[in-house]
Amino acid sequence: MQATDLTNIARRIESWFARHQRPLPWRGRYEPYRVWVSEVMLQQTRMEVVLPYFAKFLKRFPTLRALANSSDQEVMAMWSGLGYYRRARMLRAGAAAVVERFGGRIPRDLDALESLPGIGRYTAGAIASIAFNERAPIVDGNVARVLARIFGDEDHAWTRAETLVQICKVPRDFNQGLMEIGALICTPRNPACGACPVRKECATRSDALPRAKPKKETRALRIALYLITDRRGRVLMRRESGPLMNAMYHLPHGDTSLLSGKPLDVTPSNLLGTFRHTVTTRRIEFALYAATARVRAGREWSWVDPAALEAVPHPSYVGKALRLCSLIVS
Repeated sequence: MQATDLTNIARRIESWFARHQRPLPWRGRYEPYRVWVSEVMLQQTRMEVVLPYFAKFLKRFPTLRALANSSDQEVMAMWSGLGYYRRARMLRAGAAAVVERFGGRIPRDLDALESLPGIGRYTAGAIASIAFNERAPIVDGNVARVLARIFGDEDHAWTRAETLVQICKVPRDFNQGLMEIGALICTPRNPACGACPVRKECATRSDALPRAKPKKETRALRIALYLITDRRGRVLMRRESGPLMNAMYHLPHGDTSLLSGKPLDVTPSNLLGTFRHTVTTRRIEFALYAATARVRAGREWSWVDPAALEAVPHPSYVGKALRLCSLIVS
């Protein structure tokens, strides 16, 4: 591809973004902290899912120092339901590192950014280019797809992104334009090539690239949950650990001998209902049972008021279960 073609690609993407960008809450002033939070939330999560969480999170932690001074439990409570919970813990750790090492000011240098917990090559480039307008390349799934189709192959995405960001006028607009085109026009299936600003330079004008990768095998699981309430209507929950349980508060499940030394007396007549829940490659069918047990609240077990569930870090299936039995309505 000729140098003039590369220049045309960069200029047209910038120009398109200036006219068609979505009015997202972290755009406008491009405050580095807000950009950072948005980029972490958008990793492996759809935009429409992120927007309400972003607003809630920024209301609770309006500044980087507020986040740095919080606890993991407070952060996880605001993240509950968004998934991929390690992101939340690393975001808080990163904020604390910025306060400790950089006096509370997010660095604009790529190496400094990548030295922070939870920040890799893509996130560092996104913060540097979007928040500070630095000439830093970024390659996420959307960008890789757009570049693969423009150049006709899936190789050298980072090298091509680096070349283009060096010749563009406004790195912030160029990088966001690449992502926006991937999200709105150059979609995985049936791209709207007629609306693409670089259709003249594009080598493919189709969805032939990138080539589909074999899907990971999906596992089907069935898990019994137990709804145990006290006289005040509070629900018994336990803070779990492990890759599936995410170190958050969960309803009792599985081996219930942990509660009283013997399994709970659960019969089909106690079944409140079933619901399905998907976590990455796991399809889970939950069966919710009403149960009783004597247990004292403590470090491991807690009685949680359903009306105050938002203050407790919990996975989204807990909300589904409590809605199923009408303990919460939203």
